Amino acid sequence: MSLRRTIAAVSLSAFALAGLAACGEEENGRETAPPPTTSAQEAAIPTAEDLSLLLEQASDPAVPVEQKVNLVEGGAEAPEIFDQIAALKAEKGATVVITGVAEGDIPGTLIANAVIQQPGQEDINVQAQFIKQGTDWMLQKSFACALITNAGLQPPATCAAA
Repeated sequence: MSLRRTIAAVSLSAFALAGLAACGEEENGRETAPPPTTSAQEAAIPTAEDLSLLLEQASDPAVPVEQKVNLVEGGAEAPEIFDQIAALKAEKGATVVITGVAEGDIPGTLIANAVIQQPGQEDINVQAQFIKQGTDWMLQKSFACALITNAGLQPPATCAAA
């Protein structure tokens, strides 16, 4: 755990304890119970299965591009990237399965352990990066471009800037 996360966790714990003390006060002679605590941030973090589904949708040629633009960073500006992502699966038989997810060191980022599987080749373990833009988690463009390039496919022009 990074120092910044440790400090944040300690601060959050102190804040929560102060809140619990205040919630335990009596109201009309009855002690009130503290409200259940859940972290909105934790609920917003997708699971490995969610991210695997995101990648599956991005590579599915049957899914309209309009529905894919929020799956990869910059997808709205360069929808041609989805043709190459689909080619990874169609031409190379490659699949990417997310096996674990952790918050990145930068807020709004995720680091996901992934396995790239391709017929006739050994599985490759990599770390995929996801970013949050608005309410959507999406694959980082630089990672999508690396997948395309490393598979021997022609990367779209948008990858030159990645």
